[in-house]
Amino acid sequence: MTKPNPLVSIIIPTLNSERHLDACLKSTTAQTYPNVETIVVDQSSTDRTSAIARKQGATVITLPPPKFYSPPTQSRNVGAQRAKGQILYHIDSDMELSPKLIQELVERFQNDPKLAALIVHEEDRTKGFWSKCKALERRCYWGNDNIESARAVRREIFEKVGGYDESINSGEDFDIHRRYKRVGKIGFCDNVVYHNLGSLNFRKTISKKFNYGKTAAAYFNKHQEESGQSLLSEQLKSFIKHYSSFLRHPIIGTGAIFLKACEFGAGGFGLTITKIDSRQKEAT
Repeated sequence: MTKPNPLVSIIIPTLNSERHLDACLKSTTAQTYPNVETIVVDQSSTDRTSAIARKQGATVITLPPPKFYSPPTQSRNVGAQRAKGQILYHIDSDMELSPKLIQELVERFQNDPKLAALIVHEEDRTKGFWSKCKALERRCYWGNDNIESARAVRREIFEKVGGYDESINSGEDFDIHRRYKRVGKIGFCDNVVYHNLGSLNFRKTISKKFNYGKTAAAYFNKHQEESGQSLLSEQLKSFIKHYSSFLRHPIIGTGAIFLKACEFGAGGFGLTITKIDSRQKEAT
């Protein structure tokens, strides 16, 4: 008996994403698996994002413009509510799917009824030294489901865990992944999604981690953690496991370790400042 072809809904949050969106959407329409819908949830972009999405045949949902930076949690939830697919796959606009990825997602879910969600490895496309350092670091995490997060999920599982937590500004992917693990089995895909990492500016990267740290308290409080020590521990284990990668590329490897140390320090500083401010407010 021929298995049915379930609809797969690819959900993409956007905000002024014209730089990469066209390539992203072309990769969703070039899949070997035919039964796919693509939903772009746009936060009122002022560039050509919406026009590009419509030209590529995507369904476009427009949300009000954010007053400040808004994490993609609301957009992902809105997209899931509008989606018609039995399988949901949340990606970013700077990603491109390998041609057989959706076919593999469907086959894995069909072949294992206990499978709740799937992790798709991100293969970084880099430009410049710091970008290569970050890519080497992230490659070490492949296969560690305490660091990589599942983004492909059965609809019923997504609804069972309540979707993305919109009160969390940092760590939302980790958060929902941990909730997936509580209710079902997590698997890995062989096909990858390409991430256009581009060129990283060291100062901006560290500043970004500082800002992440300032908003990370909600995530740590929810999971009863004081800091990111458990995550750092998992990262160090992955570094040790893949030490040969650092030996093969000593300059990039040294840069990757230095960059990670600076990121962790900046994030920890941001988290500390938030805790001090919170205690001062409680005291008054």
